[in-house]
Amino acid sequence: MNRLFIAAAAVLVVAYAAGQSHDRAAATTVEASSTPLVPVVDHHQHLLSPALAAALLSPVPATIGLPPELQRRFRTGAPKHNDSAAIADFYTEDAVLGFSWGTLAPASPTSWSHGRPMIASFLSRAFRNQPSLTPIAYDVHGSSGYIVGYLSGIPRHFDVHLSLRRGGDGAWRIAAQTITFAPRPTPPQPVTAKELVAQLDAAGIRRALVLSLAYAHGSPALRRDDEHARTRAENDWTAQQVARYPDRLRVFYSVNPLRDYALTELQRCADDPQLRHGLKLHLANSQVEFRNAQHVDQLRRVFRAANARRMPIVAHVWTGESYGQAEARVFLNEVLPAAPDIPIQIAHLAGAGPGLDQGSREALSVFADAVAARDPRTRNLYFDVTTIVTMQTSVEEAAFIVANIRKIGLSRILYGSDMAISGNPPARQSWGAFRAMLPLTEAEFRTVANNVAPYMR
Repeated sequence: MNRLFIAAAAVLVVAYAAGQSHDRAAATTVEASSTPLVPVVDHHQHLLSPALAAALLSPVPATIGLPPELQRRFRTGAPKHNDSAAIADFYTEDAVLGFSWGTLAPASPTSWSHGRPMIASFLSRAFRNQPSLTPIAYDVHGSSGYIVGYLSGIPRHFDVHLSLRRGGDGAWRIAAQTITFAPRPTPPQPVTAKELVAQLDAAGIRRALVLSLAYAHGSPALRRDDEHARTRAENDWTAQQVARYPDRLRVFYSVNPLRDYALTELQRCADDPQLRHGLKLHLANSQVEFRNAQHVDQLRRVFRAANARRMPIVAHVWTGESYGQAEARVFLNEVLPAAPDIPIQIAHLAGAGPGLDQGSREALSVFADAVAARDPRTRNLYFDVTTIVTMQTSVEEAAFIVANIRKIGLSRILYGSDMAISGNPPARQSWGAFRAMLPLTEAEFRTVANNVAPYMR
């Protein structure tokens, strides 16, 4: 959300499995000389620009006009807030009203009123000021219809839905209505490089890989006519922030791989000294479907282009509900071979976090089996454990995770924590949960903590 170092002078290349030969994909590890044990690098961090933070907040929909008869009835001729008799005439005899304080009082149940007298009595006491209906959508079919909108002119924001019925006298009345307190959310606060470095300092972590969130501008929820310009701007802003801490942070740019500008942005970033270090892809946010041949073909083009420019990739492979064993095999068989010469970091241990759902478990098993079988396509694969282990991780899930990371080999496992917003814990707490919940040996924890991916050396 995404839910970011220079290694010490002396380095050791280690393999986890005893008695096995050196693994070509083993990460560089730095010998620890201090306690407590903390990761050398956080391999999965993000920054959030003011522009993207604002874009993540859905705006209140624009007001629309109503047909003249609905305008006269429900806006111009609306009854006064304390006039019980006039309010009653606005409702059918069998009308139902649901009134909820929503997030203002989440423990308070919805108040239900049935029939004109009860509704009129309730509403005549509900507001101290005169509310005005602000419509954002409506529809009419014969003698029935609806209006969706919100109440304005009062201190608090209420969403409202009216189900309408035309009576025998030709007047429109409300047959069912819901009124819900729904405060306008505030945008998330931007996350700058200064704030990230402070978080790393609190955890005792020296360096971080910052993965640009520019791909978000290519998601359906945020798409606009200037999508490519916004993508460029987010990549550039992230690079400018990272440049303030060159000895602490390194940046990978990002893009929606399905967009027609994806390869153009890839080349632009490849030519930029700050952004050419690598590429972040978020396949779920980009709505990549592994069962869509065109999507797979385009993803392969992007991997091939990154490989030609020796740009490592961090890939959020998880794609959502339709994800599991079959999708992991498509990635392994059809996408990965397009980038045989660069390191590929599979984010979130092939899942999305927190934890691993069933599809993510299936995918992780496919990758782990391929690595264990020394499939040549996996020789440059790494896996970060970002947000996979929490203080709620069960004993059974912890055992599954440990079995698979041992099958992969601890030297390929990279620590990451993700951006500390929306309930995601900061790096210090994330590492604490990883240490507390997994039944790894101290030597195995030390290997993960000291692993440094090739693109962070």
